[in-house]
Amino acid sequence: MIDYGKILKRAWHILWNYKVLWIFGFLLALTAGGGGGGGRGSSSYRFSGPPGENGGFGPGTYPRWPFLREFNTWAEKNIAPLFAHPEQHVATFIWIGAAILLLIIVTAVIFAILRYVSEAAVIRMVDEYEQSGAKFGFKQGWKMGWSRRAFRIWVIDLVISLPVFLLIALLIGLGVLFFISVESGNTDLAVGGMIAAIGCMFLFLFAFIILMVFLGLLRQFFMRVAALENAPVGESFRQGWQMFKSNWKSAALMWLIMLGILIGYAIAGFILLIILIPVFVITGLAGLVVAAIPALIAFGIASLFTSGPPTWIIGILAALPFFFLTLGSPLLLIGGWMQIFQSSVWTLTYREFKFLGAATPDEIPAQAS
Repeated sequence: MIDYGKILKRAWHILWNYKVLWIFGFLLALTAGGGGGGGRGSSSYRFSGPPGENGGFGPGTYPRWPFLREFNTWAEKNIAPLFAHPEQHVATFIWIGAAILLLIIVTAVIFAILRYVSEAAVIRMVDEYEQSGAKFGFKQGWKMGWSRRAFRIWVIDLVISLPVFLLIALLIGLGVLFFISVESGNTDLAVGGMIAAIGCMFLFLFAFIILMVFLGLLRQFFMRVAALENAPVGESFRQGWQMFKSNWKSAALMWLIMLGILIGYAIAGFILLIILIPVFVITGLAGLVVAAIPALIAFGIASLFTSGPPTWIIGILAALPFFFLTLGSPLLLIGGWMQIFQSSVWTLTYREFKFLGAATPDEIPAQAS
């Protein structure tokens, strides 16, 4: 039986005495996880916004500020026609959709690299600290994470996520089946099938939640076998399952302890949001200063190719990520502490289980003798 209190105290010690881990925790917290207008479909379309001299942007009314007046004119000329006659601008919508999709893909790739390299680095740095007492800087830690081990952890997560994809496919299939039933005129069958599907869906969701919780627990062992033993994905699943199976009671109890800690952390988070309001004011002002730099750079580059409101829009879009990152940095730091603490707890638990397994007498030679 492992000493749970000792593991929690040791993880807490590591958190506060190995501060370079905070950087990776910040990255883990960062990667863990509009607006618009309407139209009448005619040439009299006007964007709503801050009231002008006669209370709006209608015919004969203009915003008081020059920039908003210029933006209103540009929007009526370039944006309003897209919604007034969308069938005439299919190619434009395709290009916009392709650009958004490309942005999503690039962002997802960057976030995945940051997350899995950081995760592998934290696991290996904590393990090495426990083994030899050695502390590494950020550059060395990044090199420890930048390896095939991080890629294998990503593959493990991909495999574990397969039930999510199956659930989405099932929901889409049920929706298509209901639509076909309604379109075919068989309303009774559609309603009866939908009622039965909803009943089955509740049972399925309950079983799905249980499954994902179980896989989330197993993941703690799969990924550590991949990160610490440099094992291939298949071997990580095999060894991780064997370790869990041999210590499932202790693993389940540790999971319950961490669940209680996470619930307490979530409750404390609401209180922190109130306490940190003065800090958010300061980080918000700092965010304006920080965001001004990429905004000016993007504005300058955009002005080489276009002019008017598009340059301002590009500058604002470039500034927003930096502003919100600076604004939310206190919460990201606190979330990073929790990420480091969790990872350290499970790494120490893994080490304990590994030690208990190594200390167990080998039964095969004993039988042979």
